[in-house]
Amino acid sequence: MSEYKLKPGKLGEKIVNAYKGIEDSFTETFLEEDGSMKTGGIAEKATSAYRKIEETVVGGYKNVENAFVEAFLEKVDEGEAEPGTEAADHPADK
Repeated sequence: MSEYKLKPGKLGEKIVNAYKGIEDSFTETFLEEDGSMKTGGIAEKATSAYRKIEETVVGGYKNVENAFVEAFLEKVDEGEAEPGTEAADHPADK
């Protein structure tokens, strides 16, 4: 089987090089040589900011999921599902 490589062109090369620069800068700023996070004020701030963003995104998803479940699903006891349908579990019930 043949292997292929993307031909990035001039614009693609600029984008890849810019990304590599950002990645290198992040690595130098936040990571130790073994790959673990550096401790310190800026690393703690970056980690805290990331956690807040993550919690917001996950919380927003859970709200959408719960609204969908409440709007379109109803809880049924085992064996009560109509033939040809399957009962779906709500993630909050687990």
